[in-house]
Amino acid sequence: MCTTPPSPPPLPSPCPPSTHSPKSCDNSPTFIYSDVCEWASHEPQLWEVCAKNSLCLHEAPFQYKYKHFESIMQIGPTCGLVALSMLLNGEVSPDELLNITKMEGYSNNGEMFSCKHMGQLAEKAISLAEQDDINFFVKTGDLFSEEVILKLLNGAVLLVAYDADFNHSPCQRRGHTAHWALVCGIVVVSDPGGNYISNPNNVYVLCRHGKSRFLAAWTLDELDKSNKNLWEFSPKKQEDGLLYVLPDGGLGGENGLRGQFLIFNGL
Repeated sequence: MCTTPPSPPPLPSPCPPSTHSPKSCDNSPTFIYSDVCEWASHEPQLWEVCAKNSLCLHEAPFQYKYKHFESIMQIGPTCGLVALSMLLNGEVSPDELLNITKMEGYSNNGEMFSCKHMGQLAEKAISLAEQDDINFFVKTGDLFSEEVILKLLNGAVLLVAYDADFNHSPCQRRGHTAHWALVCGIVVVSDPGGNYISNPNNVYVLCRHGKSRFLAAWTLDELDKSNKNLWEFSPKKQEDGLLYVLPDGGLGGENGLRGQFLIFNGL
């Protein structure tokens, strides 16, 4: 998994303004962002991702929910393990999860090509972390749905597999660049008028993944389309000399990744 080449170093990011004058921060140039995203200034990383993506710059969104998780960078094809470790606030490390996946036969190198196996791994990890308040289930179907949007607005967190583009945003490559993300927030930009899915550009999700220390913002619709496009294992990965564990029926089958994700409550 996670076969995309590393993206170029990100541009220095602005830091939230504490006054209405230009502000500089360590290793960053001076930015003039007076009165931008003031609604998010209490959460620096939320402010940063919204400012970078021109998301609700001058007025607060209709609704939003965000839960902060510390980033963990992946080593090797361990994106799913890192996303799960982040969800558990590092209480179970990616290395510990890797050992479990090898013992259980879910993975050889950290790859997780089965949403069901990810659920079984999550159950074991939650038990190890002694976080009994967390409950979860594997969901099949639409990510871009009123049900999922309402769950996110009520504080749910998701683990979602998708195809990652060169900058790690969702794309559609039939599963050849499959990657895992932790969905830890949602922004509904304007009043949806009672229909949350009427405008695909009105609902954004806030995500973390193991290839960047920065929070990402994508439309839920593009993440949904990418998740539904996970049809097959990358032909290039078949020739890289590593042995991968693939589910019966492949990525696109009922034991794979396509059209499936995990919903966590109680975090």
